[in-house]
This record gives sequence, structure tokens and C-alpha cells, in this order.
Amino acid sequence: MAFAERCRGICLAGLLLAGTCLLAEGAPAAPPPQSGTSAPSAAKLIRADFGQYTPGMIPGGIGEPVREARNVADAWEKLHPGCTVKYQLMINTGTTEGEWLKTQLIGKIAPEIVTMNTEVAWQAIDKGWFIPLDEFLQRPNPYIPGNEHWIDSFTNIALTNSKRAPNGKLYCITMDTVETGWFYNMTLLRKLGITKKPETWEEMLADFKIIQEAGFTPLTSQMNLASDWGQDIVFEMIYHDLLPTLDPISSRDDVKDYQEHFIDPQEGGFLFTKGFFSSRDPRWREMNRLVKEWRQYWAKELKFSDPTRLFLTGRLAVYWDGSWTIRRMTKDPHIDFEWEIGYVPAITRATSRFASGSPATLIGGAASQVHITNSAIYNNSLEECVDFLMYLSAPQNIERIAGEALIFKPNVKGAKTDPRLQPFDDIFKRKSCAIQWMEAMDPEYKKVWRRWLDYYLQDGFELDAYLKVLDENFAAWVKSHEKDVVWDFTEMEAIWQTRKEVLLRELDPQR
Repeated sequence: MAFAERCRGICLAGLLLAGTCLLAEGAPAAPPPQSGTSAPSAAKLIRADFGQYTPGMIPGGIGEPVREARNVADAWEKLHPGCTVKYQLMINTGTTEGEWLKTQLIGKIAPEIVTMNTEVAWQAIDKGWFIPLDEFLQRPNPYIPGNEHWIDSFTNIALTNSKRAPNGKLYCITMDTVETGWFYNMTLLRKLGITKKPETWEEMLADFKIIQEAGFTPLTSQMNLASDWGQDIVFEMIYHDLLPTLDPISSRDDVKDYQEHFIDPQEGGFLFTKGFFSSRDPRWREMNRLVKEWRQYWAKELKFSDPTRLFLTGRLAVYWDGSWTIRRMTKDPHIDFEWEIGYVPAITRATSRFASGSPATLIGGAASQVHITNSAIYNNSLEECVDFLMYLSAPQNIERIAGEALIFKPNVKGAKTDPRLQPFDDIFKRKSCAIQWMEAMDPEYKKVWRRWLDYYLQDGFELDAYLKVLDENFAAWVKSHEKDVVWDFTEMEAIWQTRKEVLLRELDPQR
């Protein structure tokens, strides 16, 4: 998830921009292209948004501005006389829909390289705005000795392949990985008699009740993680046993190590037409009931509280945030409490008859998802853009870039990870979530859902009324794709016919 867009992707809150390009000496060493390769040499300008690594950014608003990406670009420019890399951030309009970028793309003036959640790009693949990278990924990376195929240089190939668009093409490279975790104030918890992190949902609710009755906030997060991604994690734990049968089209073999039963947007739409993910679906009802029950232990305000400040000042017991928070926790000299990292506890049958006790799934994954736009075609710089990304993703370069920022883990073989990010390794061994619902929806329908979800969580709706408006929104979403060839339900319908008796009993146990 590129994090100038939100990570599902995730947008790193509180960043301070100290300048767009900080020139620096001491460029990282890198081997020249291997024998037999020819580096492009024509004079070209490459404009690049590199998310949180963009020179001048201050990740987390603490520490010195990052500059290693500038150093790397300077070294690449020396190998390509006449070529210039200009870093520029995409404009953040306060949403995850990329309105500014879309305007630039329509006007044919977008940066050649952008970092964003690739699901946003998928919504526009029919427009030709982004360049498929499959051909280039089969080439050798000349900056990695012995490499025969660029794609083989990435550590988590299944994660990389999971970013293929519905048309099967790969529009981004995954430079690094990110995951969320629960940061526990262990000093506060021990003071309240809680000596260990909860392992089950029941234990979590019991602990949160103690914390709340003592006058502290049990849990909150940046960017509505609990109400957005939280519902995705609860969804998977409630549907876990059903997913092998429910998933209309199984995941490809090349992604199963990461995503085993991922429900693509069109699969979700198809299943909705059959009654799932609607007010007819008892598991859907249970998911939304659990999220609402959970909400009573979050900060009172869903959007406008400052959870980082709450946590750092000892008023928040558990802070749900991403690996980028390690930078804050290790660089802030005023933190005076012990802290540990954990993850969402498992929902067991003690909480819900639908649960299996399976571990909570991942919600992070790909961090910097780097795309090449069609500006590279218009400006005749596609080969230079590819070469520059190969250089950036060489282990000796991404290691320095990621290590300086201390927010993401490199996804390149041979690149070392800062040991302070190691606690997230255990979390990242889990399977990925079955769907990211908000990212699956087209912008106009996602906004409607987000509005009604907030209203429901703030006691504006009872469960039945909330499910009814979701039904209406989902129906409109599916209808909007009725002429979309990617949403052709023919194959899924054939599979449905072989499973429908079992699946319909899920909706109506009396059948």
C-alpha cells in the first residue's frame, strides 16, 4: 500500500514537509550496469512521487528530513548524463481517491512515477493511464549482479503477484512492506492489573472494560483503522470456515502463500446478488454487530481525536497503528513507559457461533506501490523510468532509503531490515485478509458506506436500518458495473450452481 494514498496503503498522518528536494553528498555506491546492457542516455526529465521517501519529508513529524532517495537519484543521474530526476509529491486532497492525480492524468501532465495503492489504479486500467510492468519485470535488473528477471529480486513474490489487476497485469512494483500492529502501554496495563496481552476476543473485551472503568481509553487508531480495516479483519474471522466454499474463483497458485481466498470486488458483487453480504446473511449481520460492540471501547471521536498524543501521554492503553510508528517510538526522547507490540486477538466460539478461533489476518502488506504513468510515453522516457526504478530497487539502495525513514521493511532480497522493525516480522507471517471492503468499492459508493458506517457506530442507526441502507448501496454499486466486462458473472455463476445448495443453507438454515 503506497502511503501518500492510504495503505491499505495508509496515509501517514502528521507528516511535516520540510522541502521538496534536499540535495546531499555521499550518494550510495552501486555497481554500474552489467556488461551487455546499455543505459539510456538521452536528456530526459523524470518527475517522481516516492511517497514517504520523497526527499524533504519528515516521517511521523520527528527526526531529520529524509534525503537518501535524493542521494540515490544523484548517483543514477551520474550514470545517465543528461537525465534528471525531480521529486515532487502528489497533492493530497484529503481522500484516498486521487482526484489531483486523475486531473493530472487527464491533462497528460502527471508525474512519470507515482506511489499509490494499486487498487486505485485498477479503477482506471481501461483508460491507459498506467503502464503494465510485466514485460520489464522479466528483464534482468542490471544493478543486481546475477539477476535474470527483475521480478525474482523481490522477497515476497506472492505479495507482489497479489497486486495484479483484475485483467491479470501488474501495474506496480512493491518496494517494501508495511503492517499494522497494536502498541501496548505495558506500564499502564500492569498498573491496572493486566499482566499480558489478550489472546482472544473475550479476553480483550474484559481487559478493555477494566481500562475504561479506570478512566483510560482502551483502544484507538489513526485513520479509522478499527472501523475500516477492523471490519475487514472481523469479516475474515467470521467467514473463515465458509471462505473455501464461498470464494467463487480460487486465488492463483502464485499468490496462495499470501492470499488464499481473496474476494475480488467483482466476486463480492456477484455474491451480493446471491444474498451474501446483505441483510439476508447472518454472518454479515454478526460482523456488523461485533464491530458495533467493539466500538464502545474506542475513543469517543472516530475522526478528530489525536490518538498519537493520547498514547504518548499515557491516556490510551492500546494504539493501533502501522510499522511507521516505530520511528516515533524509538526517536521520541519523552516516552517514559514500557511498550510492546501485539495484534488483533482471535474471535472464538465463546464470542460467536460463526467463529473458528483462526488468527486475525493481515491488513497491511504492500507499502510503496510504485507505478509508471502514461506521461512516460508522452515524454518518451519509459525506458529511463524503468531503469531508474531498477536502480532504486537494488538492495543496496532500497536498504539505505528504508533504513533512514524507519517506517517500512524492504521487499528486496539482500536488503537488510532495521532490527527495530523486527517485531512486525511475526505479524507478517499471517495470511492476508479476505477482502478490503472500502478499497473494493468505487469512490462514490465507498463514500456513502463510510458516511453510514460512521452514523451507525455513533448510534445514529440500529443494526437493521444500517443493513438496509448498505443493501441499497451495494445494489447500486453492482448495477453500475453491469456493462463492465471484468464483472462478467458467467464463470462465477457456473461455479455457484455446483455449490448453491450448501451456500443457500447458510442464508436460510431451514432449507
